[in-house]
Amino acid sequence: MLNAGKTKRVKKGPGFIETFDQIAPIYEEKYGNKLNSAHEECLSILNKMDWTSSPRSILDIGCGTGVLLEHLHTRWPQADCIGIDPASGMVEEATKRRPFARFLVGMAEELAFPSDSIDLVVCSMSFGHWYDKSAGLHEIRRVLHANGLFCLIENAPPGWGLRSLINWLMGSLGSYIPETEIVHLAESAGLQRIYSMTTARNIIVSVFQRSSGGHSYHGQ
Repeated sequence: MLNAGKTKRVKKGPGFIETFDQIAPIYEEKYGNKLNSAHEECLSILNKMDWTSSPRSILDIGCGTGVLLEHLHTRWPQADCIGIDPASGMVEEATKRRPFARFLVGMAEELAFPSDSIDLVVCSMSFGHWYDKSAGLHEIRRVLHANGLFCLIENAPPGWGLRSLINWLMGSLGSYIPETEIVHLAESAGLQRIYSMTTARNIIVSVFQRSSGGHSYHGQ
């Protein structure tokens, strides 16, 4: 089990865990439309991958209420679906809404899974809230199967308009970094880029595999 005590002790960062705890019951209904575009990007790029076999295990990091996992479960119903999120409120909601999956309280920087055990890792719109992006990427490299894939979807850094300035002053703006920096961090963690781009909607879409792994998956 993940170190829930450690998660509880962390109060502040690029995002507030306590805030996500509080909004969990209304999160999906209030922000679902905003997240749909990110989920669409994730599903679209995964559908373009040439899979030699279906994933047996899927891990969603920063899963929220588990919407993306439901889409992935529909695509690969045989897979063991697991979601982790540092906000216990999100995990509670996800458990109620998506009984087909397992949900745990935890953070990307400390994944409670054996090495080489996950075939598909996804992270949609939570990377900007990680406390240590490099540590999280090293953990993904560790748990990812030799022939597995890691799909990362995140907002590109916003322009510094009035709204962004207010969010920054309030401490609620995620720590967004450019695509090139994401790729550099991932490669430094032992992940090899097989696809990466920033879309017209200013969303970064990147897919990686373990650097020392084979090339069983590749873009079409």
